[in-house]
Amino acid sequence: MRPSRRAALVAIVAWALGLSACGAPLPEPEILSSAPQGGYAARFPEGLGETTSRVNVQDETASRTASEMASYPEALKKPDWALVLKIVERAEDTGRSHDYVERARRVEGAAGFFVDNKDDITRKVAGSAQYVAKQKGCEVELSGTVAHALEEAVERELQRELRKRNEAHRLIERHKTGLGKENVAALEKQADDIALASYIVHISMVEDKLRLKRLLEEVEQVQASIDTAIEEERAFEAEPNRTAEEKKASAQRSQELSKAKALLASTAEQARNASERMEERITTARKRHTDAMNKLTADIRQRGGLPAAEQKP
Repeated sequence: MRPSRRAALVAIVAWALGLSACGAPLPEPEILSSAPQGGYAARFPEGLGETTSRVNVQDETASRTASEMASYPEALKKPDWALVLKIVERAEDTGRSHDYVERARRVEGAAGFFVDNKDDITRKVAGSAQYVAKQKGCEVELSGTVAHALEEAVERELQRELRKRNEAHRLIERHKTGLGKENVAALEKQADDIALASYIVHISMVEDKLRLKRLLEEVEQVQASIDTAIEEERAFEAEPNRTAEEKKASAQRSQELSKAKALLASTAEQARNASERMEERITTARKRHTDAMNKLTADIRQRGGLPAAEQKP
């Protein structure tokens, strides 16, 4: 074969292989179940219960916002209603956007970490403040003040993180002079609540439905893992030359596992009941939210003499 033909053939083969590679599906992340792990099994009932409770809290939050939307226009004083319409519609769209969703997940994780470790964090911060005060000759009790200030600071910073990803706030910031201080404050709160409610009914509740389904599929394996982990701890304690400290720690782990075993059945039953109703709850929550948004935007249009919304086909 001539060199030129050989080169052409190589180029054609390489091109064909390139097309094949481009057309191949990208690999999906493969996350293994943690059900066989003793530590996960010990924490499982608590985590399952928290997910079930979270569903109720999220639904209640979205429901409260939907009921409050009708009063939003009354909280404003002679605003530019066309601008108000843009703000509330942008807040609604923001709640379903990738940027907001990713930040909401991050904020939820940070908030959960703080709640779980609030006592330890507060104690350390208060201890440092108390030490500094004592070094300066001040004999005052600061733990209560520090706890309150710390909680407020964390809540405020988490809210700020969400607002950075809420496009409605960019509009408010741009027009804050024309809107006036009171309207700005009211619209900031409304934009926060609308975006969060939109996120809940369109994203978060669906994720909770999938999370509940996955957790319930692990229940039997978790039950077996708890039994295995308890046997392992008992065998560990029975081994010769184990120190008193090791035996105490092992007994503590066994106690935690036994507590998890006792809670698993009731927690799983509550989760199953919640899971069976999730599809209906999501449908109801979305309709409630959409109806409230439609009434709100219609009211804003009427107050501002704006044209009615175009009917979607």
